Amino acid sequence: MVNIKYCLEIVKDETKLAFSNNKTLLFISILLFVIPLLIGYFYSDTISSYIKPIVDAFEQQVNDGTVTLTTHSLFVNNVTVAIILYALAALGGVLGAIILANNGLFIGYYGADFNIYVYLALTLPHGIFEIPAIIIATTGGFVLLSFLLHFIWNLISPDYSYLDVFDPHFSNVEITIKERFLQSFKKNQSKLKESFIFFCLSVIFLIIAAFIEANITLPLASWLFSIFGLSLV
Repeated sequence: MVNIKYCLEIVKDETKLAFSNNKTLLFISILLFVIPLLIGYFYSDTISSYIKPIVDAFEQQVNDGTVTLTTHSLFVNNVTVAIILYALAALGGVLGAIILANNGLFIGYYGADFNIYVYLALTLPHGIFEIPAIIIATTGGFVLLSFLLHFIWNLISPDYSYLDVFDPHFSNVEITIKERFLQSFKKNQSKLKESFIFFCLSVIFLIIAAFIEANITLPLASWLFSIFGLSLV
Protein backbone atom coordinates (compact mmCIF):
# COMPACT_ATOMS: atom_id res chain seq x y z
CA MET A 1 0.00 0.00 0.00
CA VAL A 2 1.29 3.44 -0.98
CA ASN A 3 2.19 5.64 1.98
CA ILE A 4 0.68 8.99 0.93
CA LYS A 5 2.33 10.91 3.76
CA TYR A 6 5.75 9.52 2.86
CA CYS A 7 5.24 10.41 -0.83
CA LEU A 8 4.19 13.95 0.06
CA GLU A 9 7.29 14.35 2.21
CA ILE A 10 9.46 13.28 -0.72
CA VAL A 11 7.69 15.74 -3.03
CA LYS A 12 8.12 18.49 -0.45
CA ASP A 13 11.84 17.76 -0.01
CA GLU A 14 12.47 17.53 -3.76
CA THR A 15 10.62 20.81 -4.37
CA LYS A 16 12.61 22.62 -1.68
CA LEU A 17 15.81 21.23 -3.19
CA ALA A 18 14.81 22.38 -6.67
CA PHE A 19 14.27 25.93 -5.43
CA SER A 20 17.47 25.86 -3.38
CA ASN A 21 19.58 24.63 -6.30
CA ASN A 22 18.18 27.16 -8.78
CA LYS A 23 17.88 30.34 -6.73
CA THR A 24 19.82 32.40 -9.26
CA LEU A 25 17.64 31.37 -12.21
CA LEU A 26 14.50 32.00 -10.14
CA PHE A 27 15.76 35.46 -9.17
CA ILE A 28 16.51 36.27 -12.82
CA SER A 29 12.97 35.20 -13.79
CA ILE A 30 11.48 37.38 -11.05
CA LEU A 31 13.45 40.40 -12.27
CA LEU A 32 12.43 39.70 -15.88
CA PHE A 33 8.81 40.01 -14.78
CA VAL A 34 8.88 42.67 -12.05
CA ILE A 35 11.05 45.29 -13.83
CA PRO A 36 8.84 45.39 -16.98
CA LEU A 37 5.73 45.40 -14.75
CA LEU A 38 6.97 48.54 -12.99
CA ILE A 39 7.93 50.11 -16.33
CA GLY A 40 4.48 49.31 -17.71
CA TYR A 41 2.77 50.85 -14.70
CA PHE A 42 4.84 54.01 -14.21
CA TYR A 43 5.66 54.72 -17.87
CA SER A 44 2.39 53.65 -19.49
CA ASP A 45 2.20 56.79 -21.64
CA THR A 46 5.71 56.28 -22.98
CA ILE A 47 5.15 52.67 -24.05
CA SER A 48 1.52 53.10 -25.11
CA SER A 49 2.25 52.84 -28.83
CA TYR A 50 3.88 49.44 -28.27
CA ILE A 51 1.59 47.81 -25.72
CA LYS A 52 -1.85 49.35 -26.46
CA PRO A 53 -2.48 47.25 -29.60
CA ILE A 54 -1.90 44.10 -27.49
CA VAL A 55 -4.32 45.33 -24.81
CA ASP A 56 -6.93 46.27 -27.43
CA ALA A 57 -6.61 42.87 -29.11
CA PHE A 58 -7.08 41.11 -25.76
CA GLU A 59 -10.14 43.22 -24.88
CA GLN A 60 -11.62 42.50 -28.32
CA GLN A 61 -11.16 38.77 -27.77
CA VAL A 62 -13.02 39.04 -24.46
CA ASN A 63 -15.81 41.14 -26.00
CA ASP A 64 -16.39 38.86 -28.99
CA GLY A 65 -16.23 35.70 -26.86
CA THR A 66 -12.96 34.35 -28.21
CA VAL A 67 -11.61 34.51 -24.67
CA THR A 68 -14.17 33.46 -22.05
CA LEU A 69 -13.83 33.84 -18.31
CA THR A 70 -14.63 30.26 -17.33
CA THR A 71 -12.41 28.03 -15.21
CA HIS A 72 -11.68 25.74 -18.16
CA SER A 73 -10.93 28.46 -20.71
CA LEU A 74 -8.78 30.46 -18.31
CA PHE A 75 -6.87 27.34 -17.30
CA VAL A 76 -6.27 26.33 -20.94
CA ASN A 77 -5.13 29.85 -21.81
CA ASN A 78 -2.84 30.12 -18.78
CA VAL A 79 -1.32 26.67 -19.27
CA THR A 80 -0.72 27.48 -22.94
CA VAL A 81 1.22 30.56 -21.88
CA ALA A 82 3.14 28.51 -19.30
CA ILE A 83 4.06 25.85 -21.88
CA ILE A 84 5.23 28.55 -24.30
CA LEU A 85 7.32 30.20 -21.59
CA TYR A 86 8.76 26.84 -20.50
CA ALA A 87 9.56 25.73 -24.05
CA LEU A 88 11.03 29.03 -25.25
CA ALA A 89 13.17 29.41 -22.13
CA ALA A 90 14.47 25.87 -22.69
CA LEU A 91 15.10 26.40 -26.42
CA GLY A 92 17.32 29.41 -26.00
CA GLY A 93 16.43 31.45 -22.98
CA VAL A 94 16.12 34.77 -24.80
CA LEU A 95 12.66 34.20 -26.31
CA GLY A 96 11.30 32.92 -23.00
CA ALA A 97 12.73 35.98 -21.26
CA ILE A 98 11.08 38.28 -23.82
CA ILE A 99 7.65 36.64 -23.43
CA LEU A 100 7.88 36.78 -19.63
CA ALA A 101 8.93 40.45 -19.75
CA ASN A 102 6.03 41.22 -22.12
CA ASN A 103 3.61 39.64 -19.65
CA GLY A 104 4.95 41.88 -16.90
CA LEU A 105 4.77 44.92 -19.18
CA PHE A 106 1.18 44.07 -20.16
CA ILE A 107 0.00 43.64 -16.56
CA GLY A 108 1.72 46.85 -15.45
CA TYR A 109 0.33 48.87 -18.36
CA TYR A 110 -3.18 47.48 -17.91
CA GLY A 111 -3.07 48.37 -14.23
CA ALA A 112 -2.15 51.99 -14.97
CA ASP A 113 -5.63 52.55 -16.47
CA PHE A 114 -7.39 51.56 -13.22
CA ASN A 115 -7.70 52.96 -9.76
CA ILE A 116 -5.02 51.09 -7.80
CA TYR A 117 -7.56 49.67 -5.34
CA VAL A 118 -9.86 48.45 -8.10
CA TYR A 119 -6.90 46.95 -9.93
CA LEU A 120 -5.66 45.06 -6.88
CA ALA A 121 -9.16 43.84 -6.06
CA LEU A 122 -9.56 42.48 -9.59
CA THR A 123 -6.13 40.88 -9.90
CA LEU A 124 -4.75 39.99 -6.48
CA PRO A 125 -7.02 37.02 -5.56
CA HIS A 126 -5.95 34.97 -8.57
CA GLY A 127 -2.73 36.89 -9.27
CA ILE A 128 -1.03 35.55 -6.14
CA PHE A 129 -1.10 32.15 -7.87
CA GLU A 130 -1.00 33.10 -11.55
CA ILE A 131 2.01 35.42 -11.45
CA PRO A 132 4.26 33.02 -9.50
CA ALA A 133 3.10 30.28 -11.89
CA ILE A 134 4.39 31.99 -15.04
CA ILE A 135 7.62 32.97 -13.28
CA ILE A 136 8.13 29.38 -12.09
CA ALA A 137 7.32 28.00 -15.57
CA THR A 138 10.01 30.23 -17.09
CA THR A 139 12.47 29.20 -14.40
CA GLY A 140 11.72 25.56 -15.22
CA GLY A 141 12.55 26.27 -18.85
CA PHE A 142 15.85 27.87 -17.85
CA VAL A 143 16.66 24.82 -15.70
CA LEU A 144 15.85 22.52 -18.62
CA LEU A 145 18.17 24.61 -20.80
CA SER A 146 20.86 24.21 -18.15
CA PHE A 147 20.35 20.43 -18.26
CA LEU A 148 20.65 20.35 -22.05
CA LEU A 149 23.81 22.46 -22.12
CA HIS A 150 25.52 20.41 -19.40
CA PHE A 151 24.38 17.15 -21.01
CA ILE A 152 25.84 18.15 -24.39
CA TRP A 153 29.03 19.44 -22.79
CA ASN A 154 29.60 16.15 -20.99
CA LEU A 155 29.10 14.29 -24.25
CA ILE A 156 31.72 16.39 -26.01
CA SER A 157 34.14 16.60 -23.12
CA PRO A 158 33.47 13.85 -20.54
CA ASP A 159 34.42 14.49 -16.94
CA TYR A 160 36.05 11.14 -16.16
CA SER A 161 35.63 11.66 -12.44
CA TYR A 162 31.96 10.75 -12.77
CA LEU A 163 32.42 7.75 -15.06
CA ASP A 164 32.07 4.50 -13.18
CA VAL A 165 32.53 2.28 -16.25
CA PHE A 166 36.32 2.24 -16.16
CA ASP A 167 39.35 3.92 -14.66
CA PRO A 168 41.09 5.95 -17.42
CA HIS A 169 44.42 5.76 -15.57
CA PHE A 170 44.56 1.96 -15.78
CA SER A 171 42.56 1.15 -18.89
CA ASN A 172 43.02 1.81 -22.59
CA VAL A 173 39.40 0.99 -23.34
CA GLU A 174 37.77 3.90 -25.11
CA ILE A 175 34.35 4.92 -23.82
CA THR A 176 31.54 4.38 -26.33
CA ILE A 177 29.05 7.01 -27.50
CA LYS A 178 26.26 5.05 -25.85
CA GLU A 179 28.13 5.06 -22.55
CA ARG A 180 28.76 8.78 -22.86
CA PHE A 181 25.02 9.35 -23.28
CA LEU A 182 24.16 7.18 -20.30
CA GLN A 183 26.79 8.65 -18.00
CA SER A 184 26.13 12.25 -19.05
CA PHE A 185 22.44 11.73 -18.37
CA LYS A 186 23.27 10.13 -15.02
CA LYS A 187 25.43 13.09 -14.05
CA ASN A 188 22.86 15.73 -15.02
CA GLN A 189 19.50 14.04 -14.46
CA SER A 190 18.84 16.02 -11.28
CA LYS A 191 18.47 19.18 -13.41
CA LEU A 192 15.91 17.47 -15.62
CA LYS A 193 13.94 16.40 -12.54
CA GLU A 194 14.08 19.90 -11.05
CA SER A 195 12.84 21.37 -14.32
CA PHE A 196 9.88 18.98 -14.31
CA ILE A 197 9.10 19.91 -10.69
CA PHE A 198 8.97 23.61 -11.60
CA PHE A 199 6.64 22.94 -14.53
CA CYS A 200 4.27 20.73 -12.50
CA LEU A 201 4.14 23.29 -9.70
CA SER A 202 3.33 25.98 -12.25
CA VAL A 203 0.41 23.94 -13.61
CA ILE A 204 -0.95 23.34 -10.10
CA PHE A 205 -0.84 27.09 -9.37
CA LEU A 206 -2.59 27.81 -12.68
CA ILE A 207 -5.43 25.40 -11.87
CA ILE A 208 -5.99 27.26 -8.61
CA ALA A 209 -5.66 30.67 -10.31
CA ALA A 210 -8.15 29.78 -13.06
CA PHE A 211 -10.77 28.61 -10.55
CA ILE A 212 -10.36 31.74 -8.41
CA GLU A 213 -10.43 34.12 -11.39
CA ALA A 214 -13.56 32.55 -12.87
CA ASN A 215 -15.54 32.06 -9.67
CA ILE A 216 -14.20 34.18 -6.82
CA THR A 217 -12.30 37.31 -7.93
CA LEU A 218 -15.20 39.43 -9.22
CA PRO A 219 -17.77 38.44 -6.54
CA LEU A 220 -15.17 39.00 -3.82
CA ALA A 221 -14.14 42.39 -5.23
CA SER A 222 -17.81 43.46 -5.56
CA TRP A 223 -18.54 42.40 -1.99
CA LEU A 224 -15.52 44.22 -0.58
CA PHE A 225 -16.32 47.43 -2.43
CA SER A 226 -19.99 47.28 -1.44
CA ILE A 227 -18.93 47.25 2.20
CA PHE A 228 -17.11 50.56 1.71
CA GLY A 229 -19.80 51.98 -0.56
CA LEU A 230 -17.49 52.06 -3.58
CA SER A 231 -17.93 51.03 -7.19
CA LEU A 232 -15.74 48.80 -9.33
CA VAL A 233 -16.49 50.93 -12.38
